[in-house]
Amino acid sequence: MKLKVKKRLVILALILSLVAVLWLFLQHVYPHFHGPYVPEGTPADLTGVLSKAVLDEEDYALLFSQTGLGRPAIDDLLALGDTGAAQILETQSAFWGHPGEAPCSPLGITTREHRFLDENGNARSMVPLAPLKNGDIIVTLSTHTAGWSHGHAGLVVDAERCVTLESVVLGSLSSQMNANHWRSYSTMVVLRPKADDKTGEKVVQLALDKLDHIPYSLVSGAFGDKFQPLDGPHSAHCGYLPWYAWMAAGVDLDSDGGRIAAPEDFLHSPNMEIVQVFGFDPADF
Repeated sequence: MKLKVKKRLVILALILSLVAVLWLFLQHVYPHFHGPYVPEGTPADLTGVLSKAVLDEEDYALLFSQTGLGRPAIDDLLALGDTGAAQILETQSAFWGHPGEAPCSPLGITTREHRFLDENGNARSMVPLAPLKNGDIIVTLSTHTAGWSHGHAGLVVDAERCVTLESVVLGSLSSQMNANHWRSYSTMVVLRPKADDKTGEKVVQLALDKLDHIPYSLVSGAFGDKFQPLDGPHSAHCGYLPWYAWMAAGVDLDSDGGRIAAPEDFLHSPNMEIVQVFGFDPADF
């Protein structure tokens, strides 16, 4: 009898050891196989393009490939004159010059994130943010749990003050945050739903009224009606929060229509346009 118990304990210890090794591999090794995109070669001289009175499609394509800035961002920045042109060049420098792989740090108990850090271990902003509009959605795929790069998403609720509304981690409440923290992620995309400004303002107001300061939940939208009545929802994860706000205005931004509105689903939505990418190959968009 004692021999059988001892044998079972050895088998249990072996199983637990294998589970621990698999967890460590998925959490600390596998997500590092594919680092953020860094262009190869030499950056192009953009001064000639930026001096044009009117840009054509080839100009916008060149600027996107060189800076990660989409047409909406280029137009907004060029409207600022010399200041905007300087930011375009600064963005090009960051797009080409970042070091690639960023340190991986814990976020909560099970999740980790890739952020660039300074010599003191504080988040280091790598790239200027393109001009934002209320209702924009910012996405990163630089957060992962057990090998799944699920990413994170936030909704711009005050573009003038650079504020996003985000549901961050299990055990926390959704809250308003300074959007500049997105600048330290190893990957980032700013997306703009294809809707007029009035709809964007409506989305922001609903988000502030219904989605601010609610609990985080991994399963929001997974059971029952994906879109809960407007007297809810009573919880949200990072992707569900902006999806719900826009869905309430009649715009579905979940590209695969699944039960879970994941951050990556926003990247493939035909109802989005690209404002800015960083750490991604523009050719993939």
